[in-house]
Amino acid sequence: MSFSIGTFIGVISGIGLFIYAIIAGGASNPMVFIHLNSFIMVVGGTLAATFIAFKENYILQAFSGIGSIFKHLDINSKTLYDDVGKIIGWGEIMKKGGLQDLQNKFDTNEYKNPIIKYSMEMLFNGAKSEDIYKLTEDLIDSSHDRDSIQVEILDTMATFAPAFGMIGTLVGLVIMLGNMGGDPSSIGEGMAVALITTLYGVLLANLILKPAARKLEQKYSIIRYRDKILLEGISMLPNKPHPYTIQDHLNRYLDPSNHFDIAER
Repeated sequence: MSFSIGTFIGVISGIGLFIYAIIAGGASNPMVFIHLNSFIMVVGGTLAATFIAFKENYILQAFSGIGSIFKHLDINSKTLYDDVGKIIGWGEIMKKGGLQDLQNKFDTNEYKNPIIKYSMEMLFNGAKSEDIYKLTEDLIDSSHDRDSIQVEILDTMATFAPAFGMIGTLVGLVIMLGNMGGDPSSIGEGMAVALITTLYGVLLANLILKPAARKLEQKYSIIRYRDKILLEGISMLPNKPHPYTIQDHLNRYLDPSNHFDIAER
């Protein structure tokens, strides 16, 4: 996976717009927007609630998932086209030389993909088409369900963050009201600090957690779509269909402008 420029630009733009709004708004003291206690209240409270709600190993996976959004997912129309061509090639070998010939010519580097490894090993062990389809489909679904837990955790954290921002604001207001018997000029500054926690909570939820959840959701949907193509194609191989049959079956998953055509190879 290469670096995702789009994600990086989005994060930098979001932070940049926030800073610009502060400066262009004529804030007399921009440093008032930096408050360590407010940050600790929002981040610490969000983490605490998350560790109460979910198992810690899944939370760590979700944190790792946030980092992975900066990596470009190398699945696109070209790679899907290549996958279809690869499966059709396997079908041609099966049609001409049989299972043993395919096993001899198969590139074991393809085993880096867990779906290919699982389904092709069943094929080489003599499994029937329907068994390969059913078991591989279960693997795809269970893998997607496990990955989707990360999305659920980030979405939940996005609801916790503004709530703890509000809690921090209420705490700040209580403290401010308790000190109202002192210097009246400190009330405005105290109010600003109290509101910072709500700001931090909203920013954390809407600039980091929710976008990361949506990016991971899209990523795992794309991976599942590709796995579905592999499943559909490999499960046909035991029946030794004609390569054109495999082509017509798999082209329905490709963009119409990018259909595979054996005759053009």
